[in-house]
Amino acid sequence: MRQPAAAEQRGDGRNIVLIGPMGSGKSTVGAALARRLHRPHVDSDHFFVARHGPIPEYFSLHGEDAFRAEEQSIVAELLDSPRPSVISLGGGAVLSAGTRELLRDQQVVLLDLTEDQAALRLGDGSSRPILGAHPVQAWKRIYAEREQIYRDCADIVMTPDDAHIDVRVDHIVRALNTTSRRDPSV
Repeated sequence: MRQPAAAEQRGDGRNIVLIGPMGSGKSTVGAALARRLHRPHVDSDHFFVARHGPIPEYFSLHGEDAFRAEEQSIVAELLDSPRPSVISLGGGAVLSAGTRELLRDQQVVLLDLTEDQAALRLGDGSSRPILGAHPVQAWKRIYAEREQIYRDCADIVMTPDDAHIDVRVDHIVRALNTTSRRDPSV
């Protein structure tokens, strides 16, 4: 996790960006957090689908590099909104160095979860083709590859213990009100 700069305040009108692995609740918690804070909520995956169609099809037609480039473009567009929003990113959005750079001046919240929680939420994985025939094993591999990147991007880490949506939102709001802005030079 990046080190905060003491001189800055939270709640300064920046976007709040939720990151984390598949199944962590970014879309659900993002919508609830936006309602609580009276901000718009945008899910980058939903935005992508509205513009380009299903992600798995785009991925198979154009490849991961093209997908990540377009995803980064969409994240930049969403972050550039004139009104501060709550933005839920796809689990792999942080893989792009360009996207990580875009997040440096935002309020970034990592929603973490345990392997057991992921297994319950992902079920047979049929709604997430990237997980294949063995969703829990694939999730574990993907999470291991991305965990440090998530933590490096995050200002706030919500632990898996905060499983109920209202509890998670309460903790995020409290953390946003007490956590200093990270130093963009770190």
